[in-house]
Amino acid sequence: MSAPIRLHLDEPPPSTTMSTERPITPPRKQFPHQSSSGKKGPFDAGHKLERVQHFRYQKETHQKTDFENADNLFEFLGTLTFGDLADVHFSATVSRSDFLRKANSMSKSIKEEYFKEPSNRLVVFKDTESKVPRGHVTDTECRPDITAAFENDFGGDDTTFWPCIRMAGGWASEGSTSEDQETKAISYLHYLLLARPDLYVAQGMLASQDSMMFLVGIGGFGIRRLKIGWNDKKLSKLLYAFIYRTYDPGHFADSSYKLDPIVDEDNPPKWTITIGVKSQVGGVTTERPVPCPNFLPLYASSPFETRTHVFATKGEGVDVDGKKLTVLKDQVCRGRNRFDEHKILEHVHEPKRVPGVVEAVYHKTIEFPSQLGGLGVGRVKQRHGLRQLGRPFATIPTVKEMLQVAFDLVEVLRFLRAERNILHRDISIGNVMWAPPSEDKQDPDTSTQDSEVLYFSEAFLSDRYVSGTISQLGGNPLNLEYSPRRPHTTSVLLVDFNHAEHLTSKEDDQFVRVQRTGTALFMARAVEAGGPVKVATALRNRFLGPIPSAPHRYAEHYQDTRLKKFPEKSLELFTEAVNSSAPWRHELDHDVESVFWLMLYWAMTAWPERGEAGHIETTAWSSLTGSQDSRENLVLIHSLGSIPAGTFHSTFQPLSDLFRELAEILYSIDRHWIHGEEERNDPEYFAEAFQRLILQFLINHINDDNSNRFMNQPIDSNPRELIRKIKEVPLSSTTNQRSHAASQGKRASDTAEQSDPQAKRRRTTQEPQTDRNSEN
Repeated sequence: MSAPIRLHLDEPPPSTTMSTERPITPPRKQFPHQSSSGKKGPFDAGHKLERVQHFRYQKETHQKTDFENADNLFEFLGTLTFGDLADVHFSATVSRSDFLRKANSMSKSIKEEYFKEPSNRLVVFKDTESKVPRGHVTDTECRPDITAAFENDFGGDDTTFWPCIRMAGGWASEGSTSEDQETKAISYLHYLLLARPDLYVAQGMLASQDSMMFLVGIGGFGIRRLKIGWNDKKLSKLLYAFIYRTYDPGHFADSSYKLDPIVDEDNPPKWTITIGVKSQVGGVTTERPVPCPNFLPLYASSPFETRTHVFATKGEGVDVDGKKLTVLKDQVCRGRNRFDEHKILEHVHEPKRVPGVVEAVYHKTIEFPSQLGGLGVGRVKQRHGLRQLGRPFATIPTVKEMLQVAFDLVEVLRFLRAERNILHRDISIGNVMWAPPSEDKQDPDTSTQDSEVLYFSEAFLSDRYVSGTISQLGGNPLNLEYSPRRPHTTSVLLVDFNHAEHLTSKEDDQFVRVQRTGTALFMARAVEAGGPVKVATALRNRFLGPIPSAPHRYAEHYQDTRLKKFPEKSLELFTEAVNSSAPWRHELDHDVESVFWLMLYWAMTAWPERGEAGHIETTAWSSLTGSQDSRENLVLIHSLGSIPAGTFHSTFQPLSDLFRELAEILYSIDRHWIHGEEERNDPEYFAEAFQRLILQFLINHINDDNSNRFMNQPIDSNPRELIRKIKEVPLSSTTNQRSHAASQGKRASDTAEQSDPQAKRRRTTQEPQTDRNSEN
């Protein structure tokens, strides 16, 4: 055994002059860091604008478990015993500067003993309480109190990039409760797991003058912790082991990830992700590694639940068995989940591809390392390779394009339900993408071979479109080119089928059924409530919504199908007995209602490019982001045409007429209470009504010169703000919820004439909730 290594307790923290290679992440160019966010190009900027994609830490979404003792933590770390290193003794109380000095000295000893090669660099610990790390996928401004990273990953002002951080810790501050201090330290692990997709386990700590709490954040599981006093004899070995794992993550890391060199401070860090592609040669199955370089992180969420990371490449993609892979998605899922995204996408695109739905070109189930198997996680990581890339729904540039995407989305949803027996069940701002035909990497003639072919909005809007087959057009295929888009081509791209359900598969009890799914802001009211929307007590307030008339070209196309199924009807009172015995479940009409909330979100936040933004009316926004009852009240307000001024920007005020008609459909009595023979009991009723109304609005306004201006007015890339600026919760705080000012909902009058069916609505006086969690 060699002599104990000398500790360098009297030396100052290392400088930033070292430039050796490290095993996990490559060296990068040295440049002065700034504390503000870097510039974003159009490729990734749109993915960072979604206010409702709650990236912030929520203490309610993870579980905390304690290590039984120091030996249990040491076993979890799985390192050497460090018998060659001298014990480090701490006094009963330790200052932050003392800790940093000793931690850096211990790190130097570890390097000199176990990582002697010149290519291995030194891990240093720094006080970064006032420094904002750069390059986070969520653009957070969270500031860990203590940061450990390789020496030359720190810039001149002691800042670094989030993907380069090896450990993020907190120092207990005076005036805070122990719970808040711990929550703050855990929030650093939340953000570190989002920034480090290559880690199964992220390391953190919470130090105070009298104790140290070791923290490990385990993706898809939660937090494990151990609190130990500074003068505990076992602290030294634990700290050695903890620091050792910052050099060599071992089973904490996913070796398929490699951080690409960071050469420019204005470009977010990219990754090379190696996938294993199987092939058969002579009846033998082999797996070859295929690197996917320069993949940019676009999205990350829920590190302690369904941990999700999405990456995309700007280039042509990676060839996988003749198909181009442009998007990679890693997601932690239950091992026995009823929802199998890859199998569902395979089913969607058989016998032929369905336009408007993302295509899977690669899939692999990745087991957690065996060293983590004892946690009882019961989850696996699913890796999906996808062909198409779109832009977020909120970045759609005009009203016309937004309405066309909404029409096409409903068309896709009803096709999936009717022809594939599939419900998406999570229609939200992050799962509906905008992919113009020139950008979506789909074949221009992509179509289906089913009993009912999809016809998208452009087929009914373009004067140059000629319907019919080639044989019907005299055998001249050029006739089909009169339209700028063919009937089967769309700008909508539906992604993330993680919660989708194939209604006739996996019905066994061994599979877990999750009824309530979706992102809360866009969730149908009944789905949020876990049952049908309550029926009005008074008979005079029970209505059957109208079945609107169909636009001429739409009626011509569907005269023998949809028009016969849904003949035009006006609004009427529901006078039949309530059907209270029917079972309730998530259905197509709930996904279509989510389209309404998606459209409303876009319309409320949109304002003209280079114009005056104005402000969103606070009551309307509070209702949109509030409880199920407050959103029910918002539907009522829209159906009555009495929305508060400022709900929409003045330029887009004409949209209020469309939302009034759509809300009138939604305010119909929940079909759960209607007997089967009524047309409006059909799950497709909402879909048919929405498509007729949206298409008629498009036709009316694109043919009107005055209306055409607002329909094609480009919107600004930033969303509108509230009248009174919302007080943001600090990024390292205990919650991701924001307080909504003036949350009193608009109350409708109870004095409507009974002779007017459109005025006979169920009134509600529920006020919107001020805080609301988002589900992913």
